[in-house]
Amino acid sequence: MSCKRFLYVIGFIFGLFVLVGSVGAQTVSIFPETVNSPVRGQQFAVALRITNGRNVAGYQATVNFDSTALRFVSSVNGGYLPAGGFAVPVIKGASSVTVAAQALSGSSNGNGTLVNLTFEVVSVKASTLQLSLVTLTDPEGRTSLPRRVNGKVASGGGAGSADVNGDGAVNVNDFALVASRLGRRGGVEDVNGDGTVDVGDLALVVKLIGTEPPPPPPSPPSSSLEGMVLIPAGAFQMGSNDPEALTSEQPIHTVYVDAFYIDAHEVTNADFKRFVLANPQWRKNRIPRFLHNGNYLSYWDNSNNYPPGEANHPVVYVSWYAAMAYAKWAGKRLPTEAEWEKAARGGRSGLNYPWGNTIHSTYANYGNNVKDTREVGSYAANSYGLYDMSGNVWEWCLDKYDQDFYFSSPSRNPLSDVDTIVYLSLITGNYINLKSSRVLRGGSWSSPSRYIRVSDRYGSAPISAYPSYGFRCARDVFP
Repeated sequence: MSCKRFLYVIGFIFGLFVLVGSVGAQTVSIFPETVNSPVRGQQFAVALRITNGRNVAGYQATVNFDSTALRFVSSVNGGYLPAGGFAVPVIKGASSVTVAAQALSGSSNGNGTLVNLTFEVVSVKASTLQLSLVTLTDPEGRTSLPRRVNGKVASGGGAGSADVNGDGAVNVNDFALVASRLGRRGGVEDVNGDGTVDVGDLALVVKLIGTEPPPPPPSPPSSSLEGMVLIPAGAFQMGSNDPEALTSEQPIHTVYVDAFYIDAHEVTNADFKRFVLANPQWRKNRIPRFLHNGNYLSYWDNSNNYPPGEANHPVVYVSWYAAMAYAKWAGKRLPTEAEWEKAARGGRSGLNYPWGNTIHSTYANYGNNVKDTREVGSYAANSYGLYDMSGNVWEWCLDKYDQDFYFSSPSRNPLSDVDTIVYLSLITGNYINLKSSRVLRGGSWSSPSRYIRVSDRYGSAPISAYPSYGFRCARDVFP
């Protein structure tokens, strides 16, 4: 290391300039104020501390940082809130992080740590953390901090309904919807009518939970594996060297896949209707815009009803995110691309289609022969007893779409996204942070025959929701 570089690192100080949010004598600040001489890759923690905060039962605060110097790592509740306190999921921006929590009663201790934040140094240079948009509430959801909209103090305008999702009851689903919309101006999530969706609205929802008897939510599909088929473990030849095959399907390679279960049919409108009734945040016109391309369930009406007579048609206009959410609710997951192709081949090798090498409109729904979806199971099953593996709708898979993946694919249980391994446990719900294109398989009712071959691969952005996109679920033998 040169002398110049040595002196630069040793002499470097990270300044954490504190912007204080206060309500009267109540003050929130960042501690410590400075962190000395960090190095690249080092992690350090700071705390948001409150003083004179007696009877404060909730907080919301945004910490701004230089993303070229720092990376937000994690947050841990600081223990200031009394028993019954809960944290709202962290909202991460490109150069900010918003943390919030709410309790059922006010704190009896006026001083303490609201939350501990951990950052990692990604570049050694002068930088600051700035605390802003601080909101404090009492147990009733009242706040003394003024809110400003376009430079003017918001006048409020009256409280809204705590039944934010309109399902006839105030419950945890309303809380989840408000939590997902923190920082918005107005809207139905502004329960206390003060002009901004914040922790005060969360407090009111919590207070009112259970004041109306909730209707019994539809149960997820049975966990008894009803409607699923066991695909045995074993190796198969994946890919194709057929003249119609694209480069992405080559070369043919041997893949071993552990045993797994897969749905005999594609997920239907009736199946998905049970899901949205039990999870109102996934109803049409309610899910966040970043989880779809604007077409989500566009053929359902505004009361979340699918077209008459299409209960057993495959659900379409669903994004990859929505398919993942349904699978989690059902206690399942999406199949990997290798699992899907193994299942589609039905234990037979060297075939272009699940049934053989010839194609006819009586074998599958493709090529605009019907000009729409058909009821699942309208055509003969393959050798594994699976229906519509070719045609009807494209089916989402777990994998990231990588057209060159076969040149470096692992020989056992391949998955074309190393990071996705972390997300296979859908308990975390972190799949919504994945932005890369995901794999679709099987072709659809509108696809020409070359796209319904079992080896054909296609990729689309996870927000994509189109009239030919659907899915079926898989499950591990030992979940």
